[in-house]
Amino acid sequence: MFLLSNVLFFLSIFILSSKANFDIQCSNGRQALWSFDMFNFTFSVRCSTPGQSCRNKTGKCNKQFLCCPRTFKMSSKSRLYDRASDIKLIRIGNDYKNLYRLFEIHLLSNPQANYDFRTRWLFFDKTLRDLFEMPNAKFWFSIIDCMQNHGIAYAYVPLNATSITSNISAMTILTRQKNSTDSIYICYMATRKQHRRQGLGTRLLQQIVHRALHEQKHGIKYITMHVNTLNIIALELYERCGWRCYDYLPSYLDHDPHHITNHAYALRLHLENVKNVTSLCRDSKAIHMNPFDNELSIRNCNRTPVHL
Repeated sequence: MFLLSNVLFFLSIFILSSKANFDIQCSNGRQALWSFDMFNFTFSVRCSTPGQSCRNKTGKCNKQFLCCPRTFKMSSKSRLYDRASDIKLIRIGNDYKNLYRLFEIHLLSNPQANYDFRTRWLFFDKTLRDLFEMPNAKFWFSIIDCMQNHGIAYAYVPLNATSITSNISAMTILTRQKNSTDSIYICYMATRKQHRRQGLGTRLLQQIVHRALHEQKHGIKYITMHVNTLNIIALELYERCGWRCYDYLPSYLDHDPHHITNHAYALRLHLENVKNVTSLCRDSKAIHMNPFDNELSIRNCNRTPVHL
């Protein structure tokens, strides 16, 4: 009976959270935070700063208080840290084309810091909705599952951006799947519409492979992902970079308004095939393709891979 009551309780929270509008913006343009009151069984808007509220007695946002996520300003510093969410951005390598800067996004865990876990999830949720052009999508729970399991993210930001967090041009989120100890899984990868065809997707894939190669000493052999079967542009990019389909999964993905189907291809890159990371996706000699992988793609996925 006790177990049943707990299940019903958390199910009720899930239903309420799915119906709640998490897109309320404060008048200062920042995202408001939602919290669940277990005594009143209601959701309410609040600020990430402990003891302070995003809204005053009249219901208007208190401009002097911080409504999350915090706006990062572009800086020459190699590390940027947001105390509200405990997110750290680390600059990676040189600027790309003197137009974009690559950051590695870390989720810190400091028990002595006053930060709110919801802040970081709101940041990723809003960013993905913007990049995928899916304003009504709910990435909340999948992001938490992805990022809490050794999750890490990479993001490109224009050098002329006034705010890093609200001007991300392209981002990918990686994780270690719980049922797999020998692969890195790409949870999400997207580029903002106005920044596509600039090579950002290719650069992110190179960064992912570069990181995975360093993880080989920990047993990593593959980089895997799932792609909508109708997302031809993405599929061809991944195949040119060395990924091959090894399984077809009908009705696997959540509903995507950009495609009429939710069927998926499971793609995999063998790290042992990579010969040169910097020329990956641009030079056919950068990767040695095993004929068996091409045959597997045709047999299991009914798909002939695209080559450089």
